[in-house]
Amino acid sequence: MVMVAVKCPVCKGTDVSRNGKTKQDVQRYICNERTCSGKPFLLEYTYNGAKPGIEGEIINMTANASGISDISRVLKVSETKVTQTLKKQKNTPAGSAASS
Repeated sequence: MVMVAVKCPVCKGTDVSRNGKTKQDVQRYICNERTCSGKPFLLEYTYNGAKPGIEGEIINMTANASGISDISRVLKVSETKVTQTLKKQKNTPAGSAASS
């Protein structure tokens, strides 16, 4: 039996417990730290668009003059994910960064 040390991606805490499984039979975890949001997370994502930090990469690639199709192909996400991320960024108030 192999023990895997699971850390929360938000607070980096180790007080983590299992929280069911997804439809794809991937283990879901939840952080029990008081300072954390308590949002469930996965260690392995089946879709690249759900990975933490992917929205920041989309914004950076857009700033470097990459098109929607290029971003979609390079990051292996749907064009819809790219478009939704850009729309969300457009609706954020000026001077504040998008969360992610």
